[in-house]
Amino acid sequence: MIWWYCLKEGWDGLCRAKMAALITSLTMAGALIVLGLFGLFTLNLNKLVDSLRARIEVEVFVDMSKSEADIKELRRAMEKLTGIAAVRYVSREEAVEVFRRAFGREFIDLLKSNPLPPSFHVTLQKAHQNNESAQRIANQLQALSGVDEVVYRRDLVQLMDKYVGFAIAIDVLVGLVIGLGAFFVVINHVRLVVFAKRHVLETMQLVGANRAFITVPFFLQGFVHGLIGGGIAVLFFYLAFRFVLLPYDKLLTLPELFYPALGILGILLGLFAAYIGVRRFVD
Repeated sequence: MIWWYCLKEGWDGLCRAKMAALITSLTMAGALIVLGLFGLFTLNLNKLVDSLRARIEVEVFVDMSKSEADIKELRRAMEKLTGIAAVRYVSREEAVEVFRRAFGREFIDLLKSNPLPPSFHVTLQKAHQNNESAQRIANQLQALSGVDEVVYRRDLVQLMDKYVGFAIAIDVLVGLVIGLGAFFVVINHVRLVVFAKRHVLETMQLVGANRAFITVPFFLQGFVHGLIGGGIAVLFFYLAFRFVLLPYDKLLTLPELFYPALGILGILLGLFAAYIGVRRFVD
């Protein structure tokens, strides 16, 4: 009977103040949309950075006087170094084909012999895709017997190390500030709704109603507010990705659990907002 009363009172409270319930739900939806936007931006920024770092390759040019056996031995020595994910050998013939595709046939075909040396393209492990590790690995490769020259895009790696971490930190900071701001807007709005009913709460306590009897209807209302707000936020992102961002679906990553997480976050926000709003007026 008590739970039935709580359910009925919670639903009646929503029906009696339809506009306040709508505004609360829309406020929660706005907060969730802001958090979702910054979350997706941060996720895709990290994805872009990882994609750029994965392209970092160290190119090792081999002394042209070395035999096939020496080259195989050099490859084994390179694969033993810490931080190296893969080593790909490029023969002199393959190097010529690459040169022709990049610059045309005319220049290379004028030469009587192939001037291009064999080389190795070295891919770094994810944890070592930074300037400090790349420089260390390049120095180790240069010290190996049979290596003529080691090159990599040092300027690009230094640029990423310098600015990418700063950009991500700024993004997270701005996201937290805006997210917390939206969160406190929701909390304060719910507190105002509860404040308007403070005399009713005080009367209920005076006649002996216990804490659960008083607060459960508000928690039910918070649950509904969060459910509606989360639903609106999910609908917003679904329509955005379905009709606006569809041409860019290969560039943008949407986590598999994004929609359920957004809905659950909305419910938790509604319940927490109800808790903060009620606790001040209920002993």
